[in-house]
Amino acid sequence: MKNHEVTILSAVDELQRAYKALNTKYFAGQLEKTIITIQTDTTSTAYAWISVGKVWSDKDQRDYREINLVAEHLNRAPELVIASLLHEMCHLYNLQRGVQDCSRSGTYHNQVFRDTAEAHGLRCERSERYGWCVTSPTEELASWVAENCRKGCFRYRRAATYKNGKPKITKPGTDGKPITVSRTKQSSRKYVCPCCGLIVRATRDLTGKLLCIECDTQLEEKL
Repeated sequence: MKNHEVTILSAVDELQRAYKALNTKYFAGQLEKTIITIQTDTTSTAYAWISVGKVWSDKDQRDYREINLVAEHLNRAPELVIASLLHEMCHLYNLQRGVQDCSRSGTYHNQVFRDTAEAHGLRCERSERYGWCVTSPTEELASWVAENCRKGCFRYRRAATYKNGKPKITKPGTDGKPITVSRTKQSSRKYVCPCCGLIVRATRDLTGKLLCIECDTQLEEKL
């Protein structure tokens, strides 16, 4: 097997290329230059986000907004990753025009956002909690991605972790997005006596350190 370099530079480059091309295709090149990043999830729900303020600057004191693609969802199908990018570009389009498309601290997407998204290559569905936030690529956008995006750029994803670096356990939610099992369930271990069935639960690894006194037998960890 040939050695290959492990890097997400191809993903960043592809997102930059897609941003420029989609800006021309859907927004007549009107969107401002933006810093595109790949960072870890801070919300447990988002696939991407845009900064309302211009949080980046260069040596010439020019300021830029940020569009981030969440690292934990980076290896989805290319048309879904690009649809998330386009979702944030729709927010940027409204920000530049001074049009409010979200409320409730930026979480609830109103009908203005829906109309913008549907006019710029996205399907839009309503979530009871977050409004018109559920977007997906139209057939036109999916075809454009298939023809224009390079294959294999979105191959890596970051595992969801707690602040201490331990992995989170997730499962599908009712809306199809992953939800995190509680920290307690994630860190709990179950030890069982193979003779009498005595059960002991612990929050750290106690393999080989638990003894059933009645059976004089070490407890075994069970998944």
